[in-house]
Amino acid sequence: MMWLEMLVVALLALELTDSPFLVSFTFFLRFLPMLFGFGIGVIAERLNRKYLMIGGLAIQTATSAALAALVISDKLEYWHLALGSFLIGSVMASEFPVRRTMIGEVVSRTNVGRAVSLEQTTNSLFRIIGPFVGGVFLATIGAQGGFLLGVVLYSIGVIIALSMKYTRPESSDIPAGPKTQIIEGIRYIRKSQVMIGTLGVTLVVNVFGFSYMSQQPVVAKQVLQVSDVLIGVLQSVEGAGAFFGAALIAIFAKPRHYTRIYMWGSLLFMVAIVLFSQSTTYWITLIILFFGGVGMSGFATMQSAIMIYVASPQMRGRVLGSVAVFIGLGPFGQLGIGLLASILNPATAVLITAGTGIVCMFIAFVIYPAMNKPYSLELDAENV
Repeated sequence: MMWLEMLVVALLALELTDSPFLVSFTFFLRFLPMLFGFGIGVIAERLNRKYLMIGGLAIQTATSAALAALVISDKLEYWHLALGSFLIGSVMASEFPVRRTMIGEVVSRTNVGRAVSLEQTTNSLFRIIGPFVGGVFLATIGAQGGFLLGVVLYSIGVIIALSMKYTRPESSDIPAGPKTQIIEGIRYIRKSQVMIGTLGVTLVVNVFGFSYMSQQPVVAKQVLQVSDVLIGVLQSVEGAGAFFGAALIAIFAKPRHYTRIYMWGSLLFMVAIVLFSQSTTYWITLIILFFGGVGMSGFATMQSAIMIYVASPQMRGRVLGSVAVFIGLGPFGQLGIGLLASILNPATAVLITAGTGIVCMFIAFVIYPAMNKPYSLELDAENV
């Protein structure tokens, strides 16, 4: 549903406003709640993560139902989409300190990379399906079909989460106050060059890389001049690349490979975005986005795996909450690319933004040399 919604909301926003900037603004609102990820991590350490997950799915169900009703009654306005994006984004902000932390709690430390890769593989598999289904719905029965599907799927998610046998890890420690926990978490992260490097690259990719996603449907319509269904296929092909990359990581990656997969995958993703901005042929764009998806899988999988591997079990919630915070800075890239698209054009805005990201990635290779060395992950985990 995440990938289906992103396509449907982007195309609906473009249809309602004819403004590339306002399309980007919905993405800005969707990712803005990530800024509170550290605080959510602190809360998640005090409550049962299973119930937090159920509550989030219930909010997403209600939001999808409301948007479907508005579309059916022909009363949908842009501010409805903006508010819905913010509410869904508020739940997304809990993904790292809640669900991904739970993954780290139920597998051994040496299998963290494979576990997160498996999670990313399922995510990528449905990313293949989601945008295509969204494009078909828009071209046939309308956007309400996508939102009604969301009601069904999120409801199924609630049922699955309710049936899950999860016990909150017991701790004899008396939890400190929220402010103290946040300060402790920041000090803990500062001891690790690998965690700092991971957060730095997270910031670069989210500000200069993922910001292109709001303009991808706009570029496809204006430059490639294709239908909603074929726009959905573009995003599905990117998902196919991400699925392929995540599957390879799950099978072959060892802890000593994590940081290099993360760095080179991130760079490949950025290069693919630059090539996408310059492509004027649909089938060439499909190939470019497939390899972009492969690079994205290296970034998305290792981002969590590295932090879970290095951090102690007691600090994982806060450490993954910090990842959410740095993702939450990414929406400011959405505002930037939206403004550039309004002043210049969407394709040029994507080129400038991703090109800046490539420069920042090369700087990251220099500033964080430990991120491109084998065994740096094990050494850093021992030091922390």
